[in-house]
Amino acid sequence: MDPTSLHDQLVKNHDALIAFLRKCGAGLSRFESAEDLAQGIHARVLTGADDVELPGEAEFRSWLFTIARRHVADRNDYWSALKRGAGRVARLTFGLGSRDHPTRAVRAPAAPMGTPSSFAAKREMLELVAKALAVLPARDRRLVQAMSLGVSLEEQATELGLTYSAAQRAGLRAVERLRKTVELIRQGVRPAEPQ
Repeated sequence: MDPTSLHDQLVKNHDALIAFLRKCGAGLSRFESAEDLAQGIHARVLTGADDVELPGEAEFRSWLFTIARRHVADRNDYWSALKRGAGRVARLTFGLGSRDHPTRAVRAPAAPMGTPSSFAAKREMLELVAKALAVLPARDRRLVQAMSLGVSLEEQATELGLTYSAAQRAGLRAVERLRKTVELIRQGVRPAEPQ
């Protein structure tokens, strides 16, 4: 597909795409804006456009919305996977003092069950932790997730090619970065994407 006509089609269909994303991607709005989702879809369109020949506007729009549905499903899967592990990570992250050993996490006291406010607070914390995990550097994310799963420091050190004490320090720094990232997100500051 011609890059100029592709650009024109994307611009022409942008408002319709945003409306579609606000409706079909509403569950993602806690994590990503419709504009962020649209940028991801545009990136997919641009990478797949060389193999596609669409004769008209209706065909292009149909193709665009098919890609949008796939992108929304992929992003839902991504955030769901992060949230599944976020509970363990939240207990690890917020059950430790900064000088505590990362593999000896103490669980935070459980909130009284059954109250709407306790469910809302837990859901909010899981969302914050999932967002924070998404922006942590890959090594920190792996360390925090390994600690939350109970992987021993010896195994982590071997995997990273570090000494035991270096792996311990790296784990403590990763947990502290996660705490700070959660707090930044809670305050409404958007942390920088990992490099």
